[in-house]
Amino acid sequence: MNFKPVDEMSLRQLFSTEFGRELLGMSYIGPVLDQNGKIDPSPDCFVLDMRKSPYKVKRCEFKFSPRSKEDFSHNGKFDIGIMWSIQPPLTKEQLQRELHDQNGCYELIVLDEISKFHKLPEYDLTNIKRNFEIQSMRDRILTIKLGLPSVWVIYIGSKIYPKRFDSEKMYELLTKKFPSVSTIQSKGTGNLIGSFVQTTPPLIKRMFGKSYEWNNDFDPLTSSSYISELITVNFRGDLPTDDEIKSVVDSGN
Repeated sequence: MNFKPVDEMSLRQLFSTEFGRELLGMSYIGPVLDQNGKIDPSPDCFVLDMRKSPYKVKRCEFKFSPRSKEDFSHNGKFDIGIMWSIQPPLTKEQLQRELHDQNGCYELIVLDEISKFHKLPEYDLTNIKRNFEIQSMRDRILTIKLGLPSVWVIYIGSKIYPKRFDSEKMYELLTKKFPSVSTIQSKGTGNLIGSFVQTTPPLIKRMFGKSYEWNNDFDPLTSSSYISELITVNFRGDLPTDDEIKSVVDSGN
């Protein structure tokens, strides 16, 4: 699980995660090398910019929350500046102009301006504890190798909690959304839900009949946030719409 960074080190770590690489289209290469192949102490690193072909190696400097161009005065020449935020009254546009003149920088990326970074949980003891729960849940999800339809099941389950979902309505939705589901034999279709009932502890609990409920031993808000990231980043899929989610709610709730 990822958190909002609290300093430059955690900012760099966030950039280097799979989450960061997927959202930014860049990956860490290593320290900057000078023309003689020796490590240059500044700027921070080389990154591979994969946003368009051909990929390019660029010089990058990280700052957690700069106050002025003076924070970069000893960082030499770099192409991209990556930061979590910019302290007012300094603006991104002003800093961009000043760093272009001072450091040759032509692009600033402020992560807190990007929705999926902005929505990351705060780094605190409560969320660290929840992280252990998320890791436990992640291990269980990744052992169930039934693809994106199965992950939709647990996303919807966590999203609607404390409401329950109707298994027949769930299968109907999945069949419409994912043509592959209609080719699965009945036993395999049942596994889309049943596999998460059988994990230890279960992610989904069967209440009665066709009615299933998210196991709130795993915080539903944190879980749905993590599973949404799994769907959009790992599976590169779409999240169910509000209407699709509502269509599977157990009418007996």
